[in-house]
Amino acid sequence: MSEFAKPRGTADILPEQAAEWRAIEDAARQLFETYHYREIRTPIFEHTEVFQRGVGDTTDIVQKEMYTFLDRGERSLTLRPEGTAGVVRAFVEEKLYGEMNTQKFYYLGPMFRYEKPQAGRYRQFHQYGVEVIGSSDPRVDAEVIGLGDHLLRQMGVKSFSLLLNSVGCPVCRARHREQLLAYLQPVRSELCKDCQSRFDKNPLRILDCKIDRDHPVVASAPKITDALCEDCARQFSQVQTYLDEMGISYEIDKTMVRGLDYYTQTAFEFVEGSIGAVSTILAGGRYNGLIQMLGGPDLPGIGFAGGVERLILARAAHGATQVGQDRVDVFVLALGEIATKPAARLLHELRSVGIKADSDYSGRKVKAQLKVADRLGARYVVLLGEDEVAAGQVAVRNLATREQVTIEQSELVSYLSEQVSLRF
Repeated sequence: MSEFAKPRGTADILPEQAAEWRAIEDAARQLFETYHYREIRTPIFEHTEVFQRGVGDTTDIVQKEMYTFLDRGERSLTLRPEGTAGVVRAFVEEKLYGEMNTQKFYYLGPMFRYEKPQAGRYRQFHQYGVEVIGSSDPRVDAEVIGLGDHLLRQMGVKSFSLLLNSVGCPVCRARHREQLLAYLQPVRSELCKDCQSRFDKNPLRILDCKIDRDHPVVASAPKITDALCEDCARQFSQVQTYLDEMGISYEIDKTMVRGLDYYTQTAFEFVEGSIGAVSTILAGGRYNGLIQMLGGPDLPGIGFAGGVERLILARAAHGATQVGQDRVDVFVLALGEIATKPAARLLHELRSVGIKADSDYSGRKVKAQLKVADRLGARYVVLLGEDEVAAGQVAVRNLATREQVTIEQSELVSYLSEQVSLRF
């Protein structure tokens, strides 16, 4: 056994797994672009203040889970624990708000949180997500939620529940905060250490605490939906109307507050029960104050994120067939040393026009090479031996039908291009 091992909470994505990952990512990209979202790529690490201000310094992420370090210039940097804050920072810094009224982005990539590893949750994990900045129209909320619903169904997750809530605006929050403080004050000493610290700074976080949320008093605490201002109540009602019109089923969950401080108004989670204790597979909401908080104009925003690892577990639990196969179209088989140079040239020519091809580099016998070709799922084998080299020809065998033809080497690319029906 090697003395070196991967860090706890990380995973190696091996070639046979990577094929499925790549197919999922490609399908997600295609779907996002169907909805006219554009890809954005931000740094894996940011200045720590981006997350302290954006995510919130009372959240578990900032207090307990961030990978933060000083660089050689004594600057505090943090590996990104989520995607939204970095996208908004880029939006503000690059002044993208000057391009058009409403901007739609998507992203895919690794995130980092120091937390207890469990099924579908790693310390380095991978997220896909979308962000819409510049519109407060409830139709946008419905579009983002509908996109999440569409994505899960397309990925083969057959059953799940959509939980919906509103967490209000600063006006609602102030009203609810007073109600919450008065209600929880008698049991303050019974709360966990973290919640006692949050009591004065951000009591809403108490409702999302992993330890105290099941406390009988906390579970019965005043709900923010009962304190919504007129504008937020109207917005929440309109979001539901559009979801009804789109035929998207949902449940109102008044206890949902989400784990990030930047959320306002619409909050939602897609949950399903096949992947263990952690059942949220996609979640998001509005963050109307975040752009201004990070130095930009006062623009609204909304988005969601989901974990690729959890999605793969959910797909497997729902019997979704693996997408993506480690296959090649053509296997070039060289018989003897004299055939190796022309075989290398033909292999390069096939790849140059987009034909997925491979060869053997281990000097195996013909029978062993044919087994390799079969294992790789090759549709055709190109056989090149001493006689073929002398005649300037190759033998091409269809492994499905076992039919074999002999053609000129100069015709190989055009012949196989037609046979494998590739689009160049």
